[in-house]
Amino acid sequence: MKLLIVLLLLASCGKPPADPDPSYPGLITYNVPTEYYNKYKSQLDWISSDIVSLTGKYLIRFVPNDSDPKYETTYNALTEYYSTNEAWIYFKEEKDQFTNVSDGAAGVAYVGSPSNPMGVIVMNFSISMSWTGHNFRQVLNHEILHNLGFRHTFEDDYSIMNYDYIYKVSGVTDLDTERLAEDFPFSMEVVTIKDLEKIGAARENIDSDKYAIFLGGNYGLSESRAQTIAKYLLSYRKLASMRDLTAREKDLLTHGILGFGFEKGMAALENYLQGDQNALDDLILEAADKNEISPEHIQELFGEIFLK
Repeated sequence: MKLLIVLLLLASCGKPPADPDPSYPGLITYNVPTEYYNKYKSQLDWISSDIVSLTGKYLIRFVPNDSDPKYETTYNALTEYYSTNEAWIYFKEEKDQFTNVSDGAAGVAYVGSPSNPMGVIVMNFSISMSWTGHNFRQVLNHEILHNLGFRHTFEDDYSIMNYDYIYKVSGVTDLDTERLAEDFPFSMEVVTIKDLEKIGAARENIDSDKYAIFLGGNYGLSESRAQTIAKYLLSYRKLASMRDLTAREKDLLTHGILGFGFEKGMAALENYLQGDQNALDDLILEAADKNEISPEHIQELFGEIFLK
């Protein structure tokens, strides 16, 4: 079951990669448009060797694909992922592609978990940024870790998931490697989804008070409202990493944060995907009123928490 708020939102020298185990297909196999696959092959190899389990098993791999699909929004890409179960690295090259990916984001990814990884990433090549091998590697590494369940960290946390360090390090940090080893302690030759379901809940790295400060400072939330939302979200993440939420739990979450029920939100989302965004716009205004922030901040908040 997918929460409404998840859907509302969104050539350089590299270190030589370790030899992959040919019997291990990788946890996520990303399709990459052939042009970009060839251009950044050394960086893709680097990333593959960065993101490994405790026993050194590759958690991802990349394959070239002659297609280069574009969608109007990331929601359409997510729908395709659920339909085909094919993971993709998409490239936004024009402003009218993936329109919910803002100019302030070099890349976006849907956040998964160790037991339920995602496979949708958009690299924003429509912005005025130098896409050197280093920058490409750092952004994609960051987004892939989101797909695997890693979230943003803050202050002095020495991680590629911390905006203060993403471009200052090369590849993932030792701390990221340790966290991967904790969340993916594989020792088997081939990892299956059934194996993944045995893994415990993902560790929550962000302290509630620190997270509330971050939410308040970035989205104009009052101190008390930021604390409330932080507690809701961190509690949801902990629970959702262990099992699906019940209908009542989903309603409590959406009511607590957004001010409306889960089913009402899903109906508005379905209308949006069919071309009618009036109901969704009304709900965004309702959520903005409940949180006493602008509709634009509401959309940014969704993107920050659930899409990047």
